[in-house]
Amino acid sequence: MTNPVEIIPLGGMGQFGMNCCLLKSGSDMVMVDSGMAFPRGYQRSIPGVSLMTPDLSALQEIEGSLLGIILTHGHEDHTGSLAYTLEKVNVPVYGGSLTLGMAKSRLEERQLLRRIDLVEIEAGEEFDIGAFSITPIEVDHSFPGSFSFVIRTTAGTLIWTGDFKLEHNGTEYKPGVEDTFASLGKEGVLALLSDSTNSCSPGFSPPEESVHEPLRDLFRKSERKIVVSAFASSINRIQFILELAKEFDRMVVPVGRSMIRNIRIAQQLNYLSVPEGIICSLKEAPFLAADKMLVLASGSQGEPLSALTRLANEQVREIKIEKGDAVILSTRKIPGNENSINWVINQFYRHGAVVYDCDNSRIHASGHAYSEELARMVELVRPEFFIPIHGDFRQLKTHAAIAESKGVPEEKVVVIENGDHLRLDRREARIVNRLDLAPRFIDEEFLDEVDEIVLRERRHLSVRGLVVVIVRLDSMTGIQVGEPEFTFRGFLDQSDYQKMAGEAGRKISKIIAKTPLAEKRNAETFGETLRIEARRIFKKRTGKKPVVIPFIVEV
Repeated sequence: MTNPVEIIPLGGMGQFGMNCCLLKSGSDMVMVDSGMAFPRGYQRSIPGVSLMTPDLSALQEIEGSLLGIILTHGHEDHTGSLAYTLEKVNVPVYGGSLTLGMAKSRLEERQLLRRIDLVEIEAGEEFDIGAFSITPIEVDHSFPGSFSFVIRTTAGTLIWTGDFKLEHNGTEYKPGVEDTFASLGKEGVLALLSDSTNSCSPGFSPPEESVHEPLRDLFRKSERKIVVSAFASSINRIQFILELAKEFDRMVVPVGRSMIRNIRIAQQLNYLSVPEGIICSLKEAPFLAADKMLVLASGSQGEPLSALTRLANEQVREIKIEKGDAVILSTRKIPGNENSINWVINQFYRHGAVVYDCDNSRIHASGHAYSEELARMVELVRPEFFIPIHGDFRQLKTHAAIAESKGVPEEKVVVIENGDHLRLDRREARIVNRLDLAPRFIDEEFLDEVDEIVLRERRHLSVRGLVVVIVRLDSMTGIQVGEPEFTFRGFLDQSDYQKMAGEAGRKISKIIAKTPLAEKRNAETFGETLRIEARRIFKKRTGKKPVVIPFIVEV
């Protein structure tokens, strides 16, 4: 029996990050990746939210059984929500050794490791999940052991590229990869689903080695402390930075939980070679000479609680940023994070440091294919249908145009967004449903999902401000003792506090005097009365309706 294959993206299509997609054949489903995204640029009005994860409500709306999750690689935009997903569904997870090694740590933090089956997969070794036969192909990316997937179904073969590049002049170049994709193309490919991240970048992506000399030059001319920030999962970049530290006789101080954890895991799995005696702890940092110290920090996107931001804010007491220090941001700026990164850069300049980033130095090479490589992938695979994945809408549409320029008919190039339910067979590809998805928001401090009620309260607080009203009543008579006290936060200019408190206090005192003793005895009812009346007073006086919290104290 031939079943159409159904493709339902939960994230990563029409936005940057949070890559996650359901594939369905018959009643069997697999999930490809389970990533996170930064909320900046999406919901700026939600304080305290550091990341977004996919909406899994689609699993209840679609008839079928989720049988497993396959991971292309270990970057956070592909695995960062895995623990939150596995709290909702208990299915096996398939991935490469380093990808699973990093996932284990996150699952252990949330006490999920014992109940989840992690299945290590190897390039070229086919495995089955229900109606899907899947073969990993190792591809070049900035994460070691990254996979594309050949996914065979009764409807035909899909190629899911994941994040990839086709290097032709770097040491990471895998000469057999193009032959593999070309061979698949000759067999016949129903659909190519290809990474669109750099579809707007012309030409070919630079090899990882292109950043080596620029980084070495910065090390050579730096006479004081060096701070390098890179993605904690960019193991190849971290490897070279460790080699530079040895070359220039510097001790490495990793700062940030993810950086420390990933170095340890990659070293244990032999993906990272750490020169002996080169790593020292944060506690040892104060005893290192400035010209002998290299700080390797996570948080290159300016996340509020990250190691890099804490260094910029002088919140890491063991390390002080001083005049003449060099700060090297060896990453790209993820769209939406520009303001946060620029703020961190300015803080470092305030302390006298000099900052080098991809805007003024060639110290980052992307792990994603540029337009010519994307075109080459289409030529190799020669798919019947083409579906761009991983990117904002401009990137998806640009990639679609590339596919059309390489001979894929316009009617067989399908651009879909999060929530689209695409049904695909050899005759046609059509959207049969549209799911209303809303991402889940995770609190940056507690790393737990934030309830919609809490989000609404945070929005109200951030927009309207807060007023706390304290009223003291005699426990026997209910008569007011003293004047009402007010605390204002984010509501009025400080110069207006006293005048507003005096005026509001007199009106609230009159309300208290008129309220019957029996009503005052019911603290919940009386508190709600005070809240409503106080809010009415502030609305009449200022035109604003703050969040009002009354406290009734019996004395």
